[in-house]
Amino acid sequence: MMKQQFVVGLVGHVCTGKSAVAAAFQRRGAWIFDADKLVHAIYTQPNVIAEVTAEFGNTVLNNHGAVDRSKLGRIVFHDAAKLKMLTEQIIFPRTCALLDTQLAEFRASAAPALVLDAPTLFEAGREHVCDYILFVSAPIRRRQEWAAARGWDCVELSRREARMTDEAVKRAQADALIDNSGSLDELDRKVEELFTRWSSVAPNSARTAQRPAITTKPQTVQ
Repeated sequence: MMKQQFVVGLVGHVCTGKSAVAAAFQRRGAWIFDADKLVHAIYTQPNVIAEVTAEFGNTVLNNHGAVDRSKLGRIVFHDAAKLKMLTEQIIFPRTCALLDTQLAEFRASAAPALVLDAPTLFEAGREHVCDYILFVSAPIRRRQEWAAARGWDCVELSRREARMTDEAVKRAQADALIDNSGSLDELDRKVEELFTRWSSVAPNSARTAQRPAITTKPQTVQ
């Protein structure tokens, strides 16, 4: 049986280990669209630095004149209007253009899958490019530990999450759920199950045609 190419969008709470899920797919030959890494690169572009400072002032720059995402985050995650302006006018147009290029290159390649590790997939309105949506969850204590490693306390974690699309919306659109509460070996096994399944069936092309909300429950990978 010919293996099928497919595109997966990773969604879920902040700090659930989506990058670890993406890495497990990558070990199986998948390409990874790492939106966070790309945003880091976008913030180094002179025109972007100019746009950001024009809107938020020079206080969001570090000593080298580059955008300090921590400083910028402390502003926008306290102000929904400023976050909306930053994402919709500066970040999303650029990441969406990069995603379109990546999708075209992927479709012309022999890669088995493209995984979109893009926390704001729904916020950017790009979920329709995915054949499958994979919701990743993890216990709150583990998420708080991972957030602390980023320098965020519980309040900051909650604040950032409050600015994202509601969990229920993402769950309703998910084709599968992964509970990342175990070991990395367990997580790898769950990804292997999904990778094998999705490689052997025709992609969920109905999603790319802007299908209505899913009414069936997503399958939890045990």
